[in-house]
Amino acid sequence: AARRSAVSLPMLMTLGLPALAANATNRLPVLFGSLMALLTFQAAGKMDWPAAWKIVLPATLGSVVGVYLAETLHNRQLGLVITAAVLVALLLLFTKLKEALAKDYHRVPRVTPLGLLVLFLVGVWLGFIVLDGATYLLLVLILLFGYDLPHANALKVFLAVATTLVPIVLFARAGDIWWTEGILLSAGSLLGGYFGAKLSSQEQARTWVFRILVAVIVLELIHLSIHYFGPPLF
Repeated sequence: AARRSAVSLPMLMTLGLPALAANATNRLPVLFGSLMALLTFQAAGKMDWPAAWKIVLPATLGSVVGVYLAETLHNRQLGLVITAAVLVALLLLFTKLKEALAKDYHRVPRVTPLGLLVLFLVGVWLGFIVLDGATYLLLVLILLFGYDLPHANALKVFLAVATTLVPIVLFARAGDIWWTEGILLSAGSLLGGYFGAKLSSQEQARTWVFRILVAVIVLELIHLSIHYFGPPLF
């Protein structure tokens, strides 16, 4: 979802949606994707529901704060933040963070006060702008709570559902979501996820998908940079 958001969010802005509307509308495909992933993890028996209910509250409260922060910014200010977030998303594509998180740290999972505090802050980011929020959730769940990658991924998608659903309700109440564009984007996201799963086992296909993803993000980043940092056209 994080990588798709790095494409879909600036794409919505390129299509003419104001920054706030694009930020709000982009939550719809994130929600649908997270729900599908949650059902998959539940079917595989990877969900730690007792822990999930312990950690969902601070993340969700943080997302409420994030929504109100997003709504206080002007469209240009929010656009600048989105541009910076897309740049960070591009840089994270070239890191070995996923491999590092996949290591077995041989620890007993434990919910800690520090982890809950950091989770609240991540929730603020998820409510504000969802870009790379999944990565930050994994960092907390693995490094601060001690979960292995499969169980952390399951908890991550549960938190993603909660911290996306609540902002959608808040943004919808304010009239910030463009539903037609959001539903079409969600349908495309689900279709892309299906074909992505089919191609994930083919190394050559994965390589080309990565290259295309980087190219698209770079082009969108250039467009956003020209729009927000370039000289006025007239």
